[in-house]
Amino acid sequence: MYPLNRVLERAAAYFPHRIAVVDGERRMSYRVLADRVHRLAGALLSLGLGRGDRVAILDWNSHRYLEAYYACAHANLAFMPVNSRLAPRELRYVLQDSDARAILFSEPFRPLYEEVAKGAAGLSHAIGLALPQRPAGVLDYEALLAEARPLAVPEPADAGEIAQIYYTSGTTGEPKGVCLTHGNMYAGGLDGVVALAMTREDSWLHAGPLFHLATSFAVWALPIVGGTQHVIHFEPKRAIELIARERVTMTSLPGAILPMVADMPETRAADISSLRRIVYGGSPTPMGVLRKAAAALPPALNHVYGITETAGFATSLAPADHVFDGSEAQLRRAASAGQATPFIDVRVVDDDGRVVPAGAVGEIVCGGPKIMSGYWRKPEATAAALRHGWYHTGDMGALDGEGFLTLVDRKKDMIISGGENVYSIEVESVISMHPGVAEVAVIGVPDERWGEAVTAIVVPRPGSEPSAEDLAGFCRGKIAGYKIPKSFEFRTEPLPKTGPGKIAKRVLRDPRWSGLGRKI
Repeated sequence: MYPLNRVLERAAAYFPHRIAVVDGERRMSYRVLADRVHRLAGALLSLGLGRGDRVAILDWNSHRYLEAYYACAHANLAFMPVNSRLAPRELRYVLQDSDARAILFSEPFRPLYEEVAKGAAGLSHAIGLALPQRPAGVLDYEALLAEARPLAVPEPADAGEIAQIYYTSGTTGEPKGVCLTHGNMYAGGLDGVVALAMTREDSWLHAGPLFHLATSFAVWALPIVGGTQHVIHFEPKRAIELIARERVTMTSLPGAILPMVADMPETRAADISSLRRIVYGGSPTPMGVLRKAAAALPPALNHVYGITETAGFATSLAPADHVFDGSEAQLRRAASAGQATPFIDVRVVDDDGRVVPAGAVGEIVCGGPKIMSGYWRKPEATAAALRHGWYHTGDMGALDGEGFLTLVDRKKDMIISGGENVYSIEVESVISMHPGVAEVAVIGVPDERWGEAVTAIVVPRPGSEPSAEDLAGFCRGKIAGYKIPKSFEFRTEPLPKTGPGKIAKRVLRDPRWSGLGRKI
């Protein structure tokens, strides 16, 4: 496996004058980027950091964020992109659990840093990113680079060494640090190049936060081909303006944001025809919403399925499969998450780990060079997730005869009502097609008769007042009777979300099971 800390070096040698990064008015060639990365790597080592030490960052998307990615790999340090939406308690846990030695932070996160820094005993160094005023003991990023002795030639890295640690959102307990190796991330970059057919003429807009692998796999993919990365702090109108002005060819968006962007007047008015890949993922996008988005956007939609533990996406549904010709076969394919990408294997298995027949529902498991090495200092959780060489995702799905994966649900979101399995995403997909529904979450609540009763929590669209009878009638004929919610609850405020923008069903579900000693 090609060393991860040689990716940027190769790009600087082969594409020295090509634009590597655009951040506002700042444009950096690969040669300039490599020089700054060498200086940052040398500066970090001069602080006494050693091989494998953890370096965290709190920042909006910026050229400095990208420089930190590359510099940590160059110096054989473990980079930790921290979710900037964490509460102080959560950030304190992440820094303590990882024994982070250094943290980089920008002005918007100064209060958060100051609140948690004293509680992180192992945190030896803090580096301010363009701070107007530096707190005592905080180093200045640009001054460090100016004074540093560049690390021109890195020490060779082993493919199995930890390159990056991403802490999961913690929806099932305390966050876990997902350890991704140099080999994982290089394979992830190559996988992106092949799956998205990237070339040196491509440019990628990091619209999503760089602490998510949904966009950060591209940090490694673009230098492999000599393409350009654009970084912005995401705001939909600004993103559309940038795509039109810079003729960006690729970007990624959460599936939940896709319809909003497609509906914006700015999107309809702008020339964004340069886009040939709009990568989207997250929760499955309802078919009605997807068709509207496909009609409003360039023919570039590319659905992916993946999780942090797979170092990027595991499956991809190309733009050609988003052309709606009205046939049942095409609709089924468009509703899928696509086929496994070249550097990963995907199977669907039963509870005993046996591969199930085509079309049967089971747990999705993944294998190959992109699979994490484990969870940071959590051997039991690692052993539970990595079994017999396969990562068990906890997601339920089905593969058809051609390898197209259809997502069904999270294992924990499966509702058993009256002995029948009900998959919440299937019910949500139908209800969300009702014109009066803005958001919906389907959960199981305790029921003396049925064990669990299917319940839909609905946020109506402004100006609409659908009733429970309306929605139940809308479901009839579209899903089996036992899948139709027994009750509908209506609310005006948006449904709670996790960090990646998914509906936080645990927040909706847990209070209803409180005091029962069980949640199923």
